[in-house]
Amino acid sequence: MKLIKGLENFFIDKGSAITIGNFDGVHIGHSEIIKKVVSLARENDLLSIVVTFDPHPVKFFGEEILLLTDLEKKNELLEELGVDCHLVLNFNKELMSMDPEVFVREIIVKRLKAKYVVVGYDYRFGARRKGDFELLKIFSKKYGYEAIKHEKIILDNLTVSSSNIRKLLKDGELKLASSMLGRFYSIIGKVIKGDGIGRLLSYPTANIKVIEYQTPKNGTYATKIKIKDIMYDSVTNVGFRPTIPGNHELRIETHIFDFNNDIYDEKVELFFVDYLREEKKFESFDELKVQISEDCKRAKYILKGNV
Repeated sequence: MKLIKGLENFFIDKGSAITIGNFDGVHIGHSEIIKKVVSLARENDLLSIVVTFDPHPVKFFGEEILLLTDLEKKNELLEELGVDCHLVLNFNKELMSMDPEVFVREIIVKRLKAKYVVVGYDYRFGARRKGDFELLKIFSKKYGYEAIKHEKIILDNLTVSSSNIRKLLKDGELKLASSMLGRFYSIIGKVIKGDGIGRLLSYPTANIKVIEYQTPKNGTYATKIKIKDIMYDSVTNVGFRPTIPGNHELRIETHIFDFNNDIYDEKVELFFVDYLREEKKFESFDELKVQISEDCKRAKYILKGNV
C-alpha cells in the first residue's frame, strides 16, 4: 500500500474506487466500507483509495480530541484490508470552505478519477458541511461515477462510531469497545524511565508514554504488549497511583510476564484485552503487593483464553 501526503503529490493513470473520511479507529463500520471499495476496485481493474485528513477536522476547529489510531496504526489496518493507496489530505481553510460541487468535480472526479464513491451513512463534505450522500448521488449522474452508501451498524443498541468507542473506553466498557473495533484496542507509545517503584515491589514495569491517544478508564487490565514484532502477556495499570507518594500524574505502567530485557526508548504497542478492576488507594505497600500478585494471576488466567 502506498501512503501519499498531500494532493500535490498524488498522480494516477487509471480509474479508482474511493472512500473519504477520518476513519479514526478503523472500526467494523469503517471496515465494511473499505472492503466494498477494495472489492469494487479488484472487480473493475481500478485502484482502491482511502482518503483521510490531517489534522482531524475537529482538531482544526480548535476542539480537544484524543485519537483511537495514529497514522502508523491506521496505515497498518488499511493495508491489512487490501487498500492500494492511503491519501492524506491537509485539512485547511481552503478545503473546509470548498463548494460541494467543486470538491466533487475537482478532487473526486478530476484528481482521483473515481468511478465508485463509497461513503458511510453520515458522510458530509464541502463548505458548512452542505454536501451529503444525496448530493453526492445527484452529482454522480453529471460526473459519471456511482455513489454507494453503507448504512450504520448497531451493537447493543448503540451505533458503531469512533465517538461512541471513545466514550465506551472512558467508561470502562472495554468489551463492547473491542467488539465495535473488531479487535483489542491498542495504543502505541515509547518506553520511558520511571521511578523504579515497580521493581521495589518485585513487579518491574515498562512505563509507556503516549501522545494524543484515547486512554481507557483508569484501572488495571489484562494486556498484551508487542515489542519488536513479538507479543508478550502482561498486566497494566492506567491511572494516578494513589498509593504512591509524590506527583500523581497519569501513567501507563505494564508488568510483562517472564521478561527481563532492557526496552527503554523502544516503541511498543499495548493491547487492552480485559478490564480487571478499578484503581484504588491501598493502606500499605504490602497490601498493594498482594493485590498486584492477584492481578497477575487473574490476567494470566484470562490471557490463556479462560475469560
